[in-house]
Amino acid sequence: MRKFMAIFACLCLLGAAAVFLLPQAGMAGNQENIRLVTDSTGREVRIPQHPKRVVILNASNIDLYVAAGGEDTIVGKASSKALSPEVVKATEKAAEVGIIHSPDVEKILSLKPDLVIGTNVPFHTNLADTLAQAGIPLYIQSLDSMEELTTALQFYGTLTGEEAKAQAAVAKMAASMAAVKGRTAGKNPPKSLIVFGSPDSFNMGTGKCFTGSLLNELGGGNIADQAQGEGGYLPISMEFVARENPEVIFIIMHGQAEELEAKMRQELASSEAWQNIAAVQQGRVYILPYELFAVNPGVRTAEALQVLAEDMYR
Repeated sequence: MRKFMAIFACLCLLGAAAVFLLPQAGMAGNQENIRLVTDSTGREVRIPQHPKRVVILNASNIDLYVAAGGEDTIVGKASSKALSPEVVKATEKAAEVGIIHSPDVEKILSLKPDLVIGTNVPFHTNLADTLAQAGIPLYIQSLDSMEELTTALQFYGTLTGEEAKAQAAVAKMAASMAAVKGRTAGKNPPKSLIVFGSPDSFNMGTGKCFTGSLLNELGGGNIADQAQGEGGYLPISMEFVARENPEVIFIIMHGQAEELEAKMRQELASSEAWQNIAAVQQGRVYILPYELFAVNPGVRTAEALQVLAEDMYR
């Protein structure tokens, strides 16, 4: 009897040990499937090693994630006219979760994502606490330079497990851009101005915005880089524009593009200040393609660079 009781007691102890150890083993296993990363806002975020259900809140990051082989894991995407036909087809099964400036939180939560990717705008960063309460990590990826674009594409390759595919996309993009830059090498860049039109106002883009960085790739000449102020976008001062007298003006429309274009053209035609600008007098005012410039063009950056090169050096 005593022998039986001793055996029984041992079994109970082993059972208790198993109950204690099994959750610890599970936690260790979960930790192995999690990576700690720092996003563009400086936040440390715990995300899956290889996410299975991804929601992406802006067109540029969708483009890059697809290029990195992640189309089958995208369950939610931003509504955008800037997506290429190829990306639209690749993500046709993904549910739309609202435009970049107004993501639908309830829709996002209903998709039960294990990762949400956004860009560095308040409409996305403000979702962090709500998503965290649901156990969903939010990763913010800015795309204001070629370096950020390339780094993001390579990082997404590690998330999808398609590092080679992502690196091939990086190499292809770099080669295409080098070819465009090679055709403009040694040419004297004209003085230029980038105008961003939104429903609220018109601003000028500096070298800290993506289109401005592309101008610098082609030799520079952006007058906004001589203006006082910080950041990628500065208010337009007609006194400054008149003094610098740009020879080329690039216009990018956000939001109600057709309405804004009509408004801008009317202002150019009716304003004496604009009429005295060399670019207006010489007919060198270009409305840039929405799908390549309203957002970061992603893997189509070489196409955007080619458009700028043709307009700069024609």
